[in-house]
Amino acid sequence: MTQTADTAARTIEERYGRGKRRSIDKRLGWIVGGGAVLAGLAFLLFSGWQHSSTVEFRDLAYSVDSDREVTVSYEVTAPAQARVACTLEALSTSYATVGARTLELEPSEQRTRRFEQTLVTTYPATTGTVRSCWVVTESE
Repeated sequence: MTQTADTAARTIEERYGRGKRRSIDKRLGWIVGGGAVLAGLAFLLFSGWQHSSTVEFRDLAYSVDSDREVTVSYEVTAPAQARVACTLEALSTSYATVGARTLELEPSEQRTRRFEQTLVTTYPATTGTVRSCWVVTESE
């Protein structure tokens, strides 16, 4: 028993549906997906997430004063009149922390300021660095 091409095509269409309908569904899916991606990007761009870190810091220099002291010079850029805290570290040759201190910096009209702080160490240090700085909130 042989089937003609029209009969075979009709049988396939009845079994699986029409091809055009699937392509319209596929296009609709791509349009909805693309719209969701664009909405997500717009939310990220306009929600202010890129301004979450308003404090910048950088190491300027360090000096190993003795087997028990390291002096760190650093610069902090923060909003004017903001209360800022920074954690400084002294590190050994194996990058282990041998001294650390967290300092709260006084508010100032200047956005960028330079500081110098001496850290006491438990073992000889080879470097001193700023680990992090942040704006102090009222609950801290």
